[in-house]
Amino acid sequence: MKKRTKIIGITFFIIVDLFIVGMVSPTLGRQVQFREGVWKQHPARKVRYYMSDSLLEQLKADRPTREATVAMLGEPDWFYASENHLSYWLRSPGLMGLAVYHLEIDFNDDGTFNNAAVVYSD
Repeated sequence: MKKRTKIIGITFFIIVDLFIVGMVSPTLGRQVQFREGVWKQHPARKVRYYMSDSLLEQLKADRPTREATVAMLGEPDWFYASENHLSYWLRSPGLMGLAVYHLEIDFNDDGTFNNAAVVYSD
């Protein structure tokens, strides 16, 4: 009986460990350089999330207008967009997809770039 309990304990530990590694590893070391063509081809893929650091750096350095941003990223595909704001879906972690990461870009009244950030909401 002791041997069976030990095997069950080890099996449980391995399953829990694999679950934790499976949840954490997809987000480690996956940042890639922003590429406009890849962004536009994959509107509902995690690749947008992995490009977000590079994209934020580019937006903050170039400070594009709203029109130039839409030309580069395409029409916003998130439900919330206005004259001074664009929002792009990046990814939904987890099984239910209730939480989301999205790229929020704000513009001044004259259409010039103001700020951008990746936002998590649940």
